[in-house]
Amino acid sequence: MTDAKSLINDFKKIFSARECLVFQADYDEFVHKRHLLKQLAEVENSSMSVFDMNKGEYTFVRSKFDSHLFYPVNDIFKREPSYFFELMPKPDLVFTLDTTVKAFNFLKQLDKDNLKEYKLVFEFRLSDPAGNLYRFLQQCVVLEQDKSGNIWMVLILNDMIPNKTGENKLLRKMIHLPTGKICLFQEEFEQKSKSFLSKRETEIIGLLSQGLQSKEISDKLFISINTVNNHRQKIIEKLNVENTYEALRFAKTIGIV
Repeated sequence: MTDAKSLINDFKKIFSARECLVFQADYDEFVHKRHLLKQLAEVENSSMSVFDMNKGEYTFVRSKFDSHLFYPVNDIFKREPSYFFELMPKPDLVFTLDTTVKAFNFLKQLDKDNLKEYKLVFEFRLSDPAGNLYRFLQQCVVLEQDKSGNIWMVLILNDMIPNKTGENKLLRKMIHLPTGKICLFQEEFEQKSKSFLSKRETEIIGLLSQGLQSKEISDKLFISINTVNNHRQKIIEKLNVENTYEALRFAKTIGIV
């Protein structure tokens, strides 16, 4: 990866205010969508923001992390994105910058009609005032394009990943949504994701994602219910989450299932 200073410059070139072919009528129309975004954030129980590439600022924010980080996150989002750099360990900062720059360079090469078909997923950590680290999973998609097809609004979802503060391995991938294909960081992602779960554990969490219960899984795999439940507990422990629901949500987001 390139050094942090060079990456920060590249990042600022991408996210500084730049002229998009949008008008006041476009902003007026977007105001009506804010209510739908707020509802979506409530349903997903995620922190959500929208970054305006035209103005170089967040235009919508709904954060649920203030009580964890002891920062007024909703106020922080009113500043430029680089403020969060100060809250990241240096390796995470370099990783985040490198991921973002490469993702936007990748999108620039695509047909503008297809930009909304891609989702960037990656992890990073932030520290609270006491120096405790909290791990996050971020998902980014193109929400709106200007009259010329250029990226105008970017939708960002952040989820805190429970109890993963001690794990230094960070995941990232760019997904083509219609096919599920990983089109950026594929080899790196596959190598890191393999270390999460065994083949049998991956098989079981895949069946859980289909709505099967332990008894149904035991019948399907010809193993005892106790064995299934032991695997379920190991999955929870390995993914460092609190329960099966969180394990499934994390596994689906990063692409284990």
